[in-house]
Amino acid sequence: MGKDDLSTKKRRKLTTQTSNDAKLLPGDVYKRVVEFEESEAQIRSADKDACLFKKLCQDVRQIFSDVAELKAKGTDEAIEKITAKKIEASLILVALKKLNRLEKVRTRAGRDALHKEKQRVDSTHLLLQNLLYEADHLDKEVTKCLQFKSKDEEIELVPIKDFYRDAPAEISRPDITKTDEHQQQLARLEWELRQRRELAGVCSELVASKERVAAAIAAARSRLDALGPHLKDVLKATKPLQECLALRLDEKRAETQAAALLPPPLFLLYANAGAYSDVLGAKNVTVAISGDEDEARRQEQVTNEESDVVLSNDSDSDLDNIDEDLRDSKKKRHHRTAKISKEEKAEAKKKEVLKMHPLNVHVTVKNSDETSLNLVFSYMIHLKIVVVKFIMNVSKPVTGVSAADVLTGDCVLTELYIGDTGSDSPHPATAYLLNAAGISEPFSHFISEIGKPYIWAQRMCGLDFMTIVSGENKSNMNIQPCQSLSVTSVENFIFTLKKRLKARVELMKELQDLESGKIVPSKGFSCSLKLSGSLTQWQSITWHEYSQAPSTAHFISENLVTEANMLYRAIVTRQSAKLVALVAVCSDYPKKAPLFSLTMHWNGTHNALTNDDIRDIERVINTDWDPSAKVPCTLSSQIMKLLTCLDVLLESMGSPEFPPDKVMLQSVRGRNRMKPYKFLKQGAGVFVQY
Repeated sequence: MGKDDLSTKKRRKLTTQTSNDAKLLPGDVYKRVVEFEESEAQIRSADKDACLFKKLCQDVRQIFSDVAELKAKGTDEAIEKITAKKIEASLILVALKKLNRLEKVRTRAGRDALHKEKQRVDSTHLLLQNLLYEADHLDKEVTKCLQFKSKDEEIELVPIKDFYRDAPAEISRPDITKTDEHQQQLARLEWELRQRRELAGVCSELVASKERVAAAIAAARSRLDALGPHLKDVLKATKPLQECLALRLDEKRAETQAAALLPPPLFLLYANAGAYSDVLGAKNVTVAISGDEDEARRQEQVTNEESDVVLSNDSDSDLDNIDEDLRDSKKKRHHRTAKISKEEKAEAKKKEVLKMHPLNVHVTVKNSDETSLNLVFSYMIHLKIVVVKFIMNVSKPVTGVSAADVLTGDCVLTELYIGDTGSDSPHPATAYLLNAAGISEPFSHFISEIGKPYIWAQRMCGLDFMTIVSGENKSNMNIQPCQSLSVTSVENFIFTLKKRLKARVELMKELQDLESGKIVPSKGFSCSLKLSGSLTQWQSITWHEYSQAPSTAHFISENLVTEANMLYRAIVTRQSAKLVALVAVCSDYPKKAPLFSLTMHWNGTHNALTNDDIRDIERVINTDWDPSAKVPCTLSSQIMKLLTCLDVLLESMGSPEFPPDKVMLQSVRGRNRMKPYKFLKQGAGVFVQY
């Protein structure tokens, strides 16, 4: 756009404006100008205007450069040219403003077009969402229609083959129903209705017959009820005679009724233990039955097929039937029910496997000093074993800490028979049954909860699992109780337990004396009456403490001492010398002598592995006992011998700290310099070597 063009446009604009000023208002002029520029912006090319804008900007820069050069000259001609340049620059600025307005009009028009397009897209998207919602709704309705279950589908109809065989021709209509499935369903429903009406008539007749029988039973029962008070009066009249003759007829009658509900193993135990109670008297053995008799009656009414749990994970047990019912109910429309989780199902199976009979047998064995052990025998229905719980009753309070431990029921019954610890089930099929029920824990995990399955308990109930031959179906092994085995086992157990109770009471008294520092040897024990050492400490210790001691390693390696032993620590002192004795008392004490392992602290630390003298003392204490002698090997006697051997050892050392006060023929003898640990009753007593 040149200078002449700008001048021509300006004159045209001025002429037009001058001619129309009288006719148009300012608002109309602005509106027409805006409309003109909007139409012009649509007609003109934006790219050409951009190029024109760049060219005008370049012209402005050139004019400013020329003006700067003309000002530098400062001549009159330069001033005139500067004025012309200013006019030209002003016209260019007017053109730039016009281009700027046109660009703004284009920008505004583009924004309006973009907004309209956005509205159109939003409207289309909303329409799409509505269509998708309608399609989803129609899909749900179709699914409901497909899942619809008619009431006739819940009716269990007879098979089609039986229907055509049994139904009359006027109902079956085979010429029509075999080709039309709907007519066939209607015919089957009609036949089902007729059959049910006939069965309803038969049921009514049976109900009437049942009512007649019930009336006859009620009449007979009323006669028996009328007879009951007379029988009670007769029994009441005989009570003085029963008391005079010391008869327990009423109690026996109640126990006999309860005994009839016991499982066969417990019934054998009750019968045989009751017989020995009658022979030995209630002061020695008592037998009783406890539990829920009503539950036992219900248990007896259930057949073996209904009561036996099928312990396979894919079995048809009641729990699986419940799951099937839940799956069927989910298929019904608008029907919800609670779910049984896998954890609840596994817990229910575990409870069923470990289920016990509602009744149990109490056998109480009493000692002469009123110390008694109450044994509760229970029968596990599915595992088919007998478990025992026990309660110890002590006539007098036990003062010593270590003494109280030996009179606990668990300690008394441990290895009552060799190797019988009750730590695992004697039934070979138990592990299989637990595994089949999905129980990962071993049977020993549940012993603290249900009781211990001792082998002697099984034999007392007539169960002998050693005769079982393993077969494929281990879970269904039916073991019949043996009466002769129960008779011999009950007799042997009662006398064995009484001996064990007597031995434990004596051991308890010994431990009480030892804790108080008092040593009372058994009668007939020969030893030096003058002892310089003293027992300063006696306490029980754990298996960890015992096994960590260096002096006990050879006992443990030879399996002479195990965790089943009762373990103690004794400390014997004489002046600066201290002898620590770790004592292991076996479960059948005093039949077997306790084992002493010694460690001496004087001029260093010495034990049987490093010192011959300590080894000799251990040999004397642990082995110098005659099993056939009348004098029993008691713990107190061994402690007394230990004190004597310590005095002999210290006095034969020749130390001025331990002056000799015992008569010794030779303080040492032989290459091993053996000390005189053997005591002979000659005069005041003399010590010689073995």
